[in-house]
Amino acid sequence: MKIYDFANRDKTYGRIIFALSLDRKRMTECIVIGKEDEARRLLNGGDGEVYYDEVRPLGSLLLTFESDNDGEWNRRIQILQESYSKIMPLQTTRWKTVAPVVDFLKKKYNSGEPSAMYAAIRTWEDYLNFFHQNRGASMLSDRLFMLYKPFKHYGDKKPWQKEAPVTIAGVPNNIESQVELWYPAVKRPFETVVAFSSFQPVIFYYKHKINEWKLVFQCCKVCGEYFVARSRHYELCSDDCRKQKTVEAKREFVERVKDDKLEQLDKSTYYYWYNRWRKLSKGKNANADAAAAFKVEFDKFRKDAVKHKAAVKRRKMQAAEFSSWLVAQQNEADRLMEDLTQKRHDQ
Repeated sequence: MKIYDFANRDKTYGRIIFALSLDRKRMTECIVIGKEDEARRLLNGGDGEVYYDEVRPLGSLLLTFESDNDGEWNRRIQILQESYSKIMPLQTTRWKTVAPVVDFLKKKYNSGEPSAMYAAIRTWEDYLNFFHQNRGASMLSDRLFMLYKPFKHYGDKKPWQKEAPVTIAGVPNNIESQVELWYPAVKRPFETVVAFSSFQPVIFYYKHKINEWKLVFQCCKVCGEYFVARSRHYELCSDDCRKQKTVEAKREFVERVKDDKLEQLDKSTYYYWYNRWRKLSKGKNANADAAAAFKVEFDKFRKDAVKHKAAVKRRKMQAAEFSSWLVAQQNEADRLMEDLTQKRHDQ
């Protein structure tokens, strides 16, 4: 791909187009920005040199469409109009006047977002082409206002979040509605919608296809980004998110199994102590003094077990460490039982 040169100061020939093709089977969109002959050659399987040529997940254009809540784009129009003034004494003054606009357009072009890239190129192309025409400033303003209008209308909300297309400041005029449809031909397998005056017909076309194909916009359960899915059953947007979800599910399963085993060991150790205390207090060889002494240590074990379990949940103690402590407590119960029994025999 070639890079657009914003340092160019000469009127150019041949219109630059924004071409969009949608692939329902692969769930992708293809966008090409370039001069019409080069773009057509590329889409027909040739080697046309264009400014942008990318295949992305279906819906990407609508989901990442340029927004302009603060009117940044429209403020540049006035600067460009002022440079059209015939009273400017030198050409150098003209280029100094538009230098801030050029910096702004370069930034938008380098953003990599196709709607912003195309608007940046078209702005500079129209500026150069209208300069020597009668009423050039007025024509430039009309053209760019029409080009930028979707940016202002959608703002933080993206095109796919709007319901009725006619809500955009009334019904689009004839020029604003102009679009070409290139049907599949030669090595071009998909129909291609081609815009050059406004993004609005491209957005209408895109939304119509989404509805016609009965696709839906979903929010990914892993990354939180929106994407186009075949149905509501699809909850993950990409292979990366599916892999991450699998890893998370496996980790949760391991943790759950680990917690279950730890809980079982905790209960088992509790009853290990309880059964020995019961034997000392209610068995055939019951001994009230030994049972009372054992109960003191039993209660201490229970309090310590609660503290350690809470520490494991707060990740201040390793599960393996708690597990080892529980096993050691079973041995401690046996040792204490043996000591108390031996003490009774000695008496």
